[in-house]
Amino acid sequence: MKKSCILLITLILPFSQILFAQDKPVNFDRLSTRDGLSQNRVFDIVQDNHGFIWIATEDGLNRYDGYNFKVYKNDPNDSTSMNNGFIETLFLSKSGDLWMGGRFGGLSRYNYNNETFSHLKNNHIDPKTIASNNVFDISEDTKGNLWIATSDKGFDYFDSSNKVFYHMENLLPQGYQFNTTFLSFIHQDNEGRLWVGGIGKLHLFRVEYHQNGIPKLIPIKINNDFFRTGATTIEEDINGTIWIGTANEGLFYFDQPEKTLEPYPLKIGSLTTNEILISAIESDKNGTLWLGGFNLENGVDVSFGNGFGVIKINPEKKTLQQYRRDPENENSLSGNDILKLYKDKTDVLWVGTDLNGINKYDDTVTKFHVFKPSDFIQSKSRIDAARGFYLKNDIVYIASAAGGVITYDRKKGKYDQFLSDPNNPHSVSSNFSKCIYDDGKYLWIGTNSGLNRFDLSTKSFKRFYLDPSQIDVDLSNTFINVNSVNYNIIEIEKMPGYLWYGSNGGGLVRFNKNDYTFKNYTYDPEIENSFNNNDNFVRVIWYSKSFPNEIWTGSTHGINILNLETEEFRYFTHDQKNPNSLSHDNIMHFYEDEKGYIWISTYGGGLNRFDPKTGKFLRFTESNSDIPNNSVYGVLPDEQGNLWMSTNNGISKFNPSTFQFRNYSLDDGLQGEEFNGGALYKSDEGEMFFGGIDGFNSFFPSQVVDNNSKPEIVITDLKIFNESVKPDQENSPLKKQISNTKEVILSYWQNDISFEYVGLHYANASRNKYAFKLENYEDEWRNVDNIRIATYTNLDHGEYVFHVKGSNSDGLWNEAGTSLKLTILPPWWRTYWAYLCYIIMLILAAIGIDRIQRARVKAQEKHKTELALLEAENKRKSLELEEARSLQLSMLPKELPQLPNLDIAVYMQTATEVGGDYYDFHVALDGTLTVVIGDATGHGMKAGTMVTAAKSLFNSYAPNPDILYSFSEITRCIKKLNMGKMSMCLTMLKIKGDKMEISTAGMPPSFIFRGDTKIVEEHMFQGMPLGTMEKFPYELKDTTLKPGDTILLMSDGLPELANEKEEMYGYKKIRNGFEDVADKAPEEIITYLKNEGSDWVNHEAPDDDVTFVVIKVK
Repeated sequence: MKKSCILLITLILPFSQILFAQDKPVNFDRLSTRDGLSQNRVFDIVQDNHGFIWIATEDGLNRYDGYNFKVYKNDPNDSTSMNNGFIETLFLSKSGDLWMGGRFGGLSRYNYNNETFSHLKNNHIDPKTIASNNVFDISEDTKGNLWIATSDKGFDYFDSSNKVFYHMENLLPQGYQFNTTFLSFIHQDNEGRLWVGGIGKLHLFRVEYHQNGIPKLIPIKINNDFFRTGATTIEEDINGTIWIGTANEGLFYFDQPEKTLEPYPLKIGSLTTNEILISAIESDKNGTLWLGGFNLENGVDVSFGNGFGVIKINPEKKTLQQYRRDPENENSLSGNDILKLYKDKTDVLWVGTDLNGINKYDDTVTKFHVFKPSDFIQSKSRIDAARGFYLKNDIVYIASAAGGVITYDRKKGKYDQFLSDPNNPHSVSSNFSKCIYDDGKYLWIGTNSGLNRFDLSTKSFKRFYLDPSQIDVDLSNTFINVNSVNYNIIEIEKMPGYLWYGSNGGGLVRFNKNDYTFKNYTYDPEIENSFNNNDNFVRVIWYSKSFPNEIWTGSTHGINILNLETEEFRYFTHDQKNPNSLSHDNIMHFYEDEKGYIWISTYGGGLNRFDPKTGKFLRFTESNSDIPNNSVYGVLPDEQGNLWMSTNNGISKFNPSTFQFRNYSLDDGLQGEEFNGGALYKSDEGEMFFGGIDGFNSFFPSQVVDNNSKPEIVITDLKIFNESVKPDQENSPLKKQISNTKEVILSYWQNDISFEYVGLHYANASRNKYAFKLENYEDEWRNVDNIRIATYTNLDHGEYVFHVKGSNSDGLWNEAGTSLKLTILPPWWRTYWAYLCYIIMLILAAIGIDRIQRARVKAQEKHKTELALLEAENKRKSLELEEARSLQLSMLPKELPQLPNLDIAVYMQTATEVGGDYYDFHVALDGTLTVVIGDATGHGMKAGTMVTAAKSLFNSYAPNPDILYSFSEITRCIKKLNMGKMSMCLTMLKIKGDKMEISTAGMPPSFIFRGDTKIVEEHMFQGMPLGTMEKFPYELKDTTLKPGDTILLMSDGLPELANEKEEMYGYKKIRNGFEDVADKAPEEIITYLKNEGSDWVNHEAPDDDVTFVVIKVK
């Protein structure tokens, strides 16, 4: 379709008059500056090869992806930006180039790779440049070169290879008359003919080419090619027919054999298109024509326009539909003055308006007609909630939940309402209608107040009330005017001679239409096979010729089947233990298909298929199928065997052969998501009606078709750390825009990335679905509904491929989608060069390690030798120590002296390395007890040798009563032994009777506990170890002992015992402890002291010998 001239409006207005009436509306989606469009005057619309929609406005170029607009405007500081914001024409060439022109901007081309523009403008000194900067229309010849129509200098031919323009005076035959004042379109058709339209005349040429490639135009005579006003727009339909729109002269088509333009008569009542300006024509794949333009009667309305809107023409059927703005309907056109019509690849119609933005329409989006009586009938009640239907003579009879009975005459577009009137016995008995059943000239209508018969000819009602106490009697005596739940009629079913109806509380009722008698069936606990519902509620009744002796009923207690011969019931109910039983006991509807299966709708249990041959139920629920909801109100079949059902979540089409569900929602034109029980009906013509809480839907299943065009999937943005990446940025990884990029290479640190993508399908784009995956990162597709961004963080270096696919709003997927290769380079320390360096370093390290290892082996061998020597030395020392220990222990007395007045106990614990402690006793003939306790200096064998010497010297001098003499002699002897610095610390005491003498040479103090005073005396002596100084003046003390006195002699092992904190036990603790236990026996005293020492060092072995001697006076 070619663009028409908005300027012609001002030329034609004084001569034009028209009055149009609007026909039935369709749903248009509106887009304006509120949605991101740069300006609301839309001159042209085109779709590129990617699938983007481009929109030309008076203030910039717009690219639309179904969700967002991207606007391109002029930047005075950037020569590659838009040359001028006033764009009037767009053209997509066969090669995919997007060309544009407009006021004062010349010809421009969009560069897809870097989103820039190149410009071709007039240079008056260069004849090879474009003739005018006011470009109004563009077309293309068979060679891929362009035809350019201007608004003031005629037209040009542009050789795109050589960038040369040829002006029309060089292309036309000499003397050919051509008005260059204004051209509205230029178009080369599929037969190669060139059409040029403008004021007053339509030009047609045959195009030939000189050897140099320059075209030569040969005029083709059109027998009636002169217009009083002008040709405004042109369209070539799918059949090759050329259609011409005019200003004030109507619509024409070109009769090829006659070479004439023939008017196409268009009338809507008294209206004709001869009084309007046709600014746009578009044809679709079905041959339908769409017209848009202006009403020239009263000028242009600056708000919403007074134009004729959009007209849809079926040229074969000669039918016409008109669509205009309805201020009460937000889904009508946003404005009535139309500048552009365009059908995209998916057959969506785009409407560009003058000052009111864009409208788009897809006839596959709104699949259902919706009717709301409240739109036409004033009522405070919820009259839109439909409960039942009947169609006769194109009048729809509606049982309304709160509005009585409503009729809708579809031919006249008129609603009528029949309400209950307590003063009129011929009105409907209740406004709460629930069901309608046809019976020839009557309709039977169930309400919550009994049964009504509606006379179609008189439009009057007859009420029937049943007195439950009078069954099977004459009709005139059985119906009385009462109000009870027994007369709440839920469902009506017909079989030969009878009407059956179900009620809320009245059970199942049979009405004999011949003798007007009734029989009802209710719950009776005394009868085994009676109706099984104790509340006598019947929601649905079903009779089939396949079961001529049975009536099927459904309630909240499953299925009750009445045998008409035996008048007994059998039942089907839900059994939790049996998966082949009924899925739920709340029954809504029955339907029998051609194969004999019975389909049972339930409230809460989905859909059931019952096989009478096997007695088994097959369940379809939300848990095992795609059924939209487990509350199914009813099922209707179409001609293809599909089952259509209403639910609490829309309408669904079910294929019983494949078990596939196709679900429909509000977006498809439903009255709402929730429907009503019993509110379904199929006419003899196959039209289906489903009623819900907010109106009802009607449709022919064959006309409910899905959009079968797949969306083009495009990656629209690449973000690194949430920042968009553009090709013109410094150090950008993109060389061209992301939608034209096949591979991206990133540095190792650029590993937090996002991809934005879009499915370019504009029929209800918000319902398009997407799935993506990153190859070499994940194996499964991520189904993300309508989310259009994928984010990955902390990606390892490596090669990946990002795949994304999408579906249109009807669930048709483009499985191929699109993909982008992604390479994340390794960090420098993980590159090949780095690894080469690492290998060299490893080799050098290996050489160094080898040398070190060799040295280590030598050192280990040396160490082993040293260890062996050390082990031998340790073994020798251990043996020596053991020998020293044995020697030391052998020097000790084998038994203690047994004296009548003394009780003696001893204790010695040797250290790891023998410390040299020693004790001994001697009892003289006169009863004198001599006791020594000593500590040889040093450790090991030398200490043992010293103990041996001390033992011998003690045996020699113990009988001598003079302690100091014994010290002197022992010192003299030790010195003569030449034992170096070895010496012997020694304490010696002598006890005879109650007298005691004591002296000490370098030993710790001695403690005497006085039994009578309970005081411990500490006896400290100044003295050098024996064997150090001859003639040392040792001190001698004497004292008297009493019964109860206790003497403690010790070596320095215990007082110098160190714990983990390097704290010594000390003499003070020994004295205090001794004072506490001195009253006890010597053995108990020693046990106490031994435990104290062990606890102090946490039971570790002592570093020095520990020795005690305790003597208690009896």
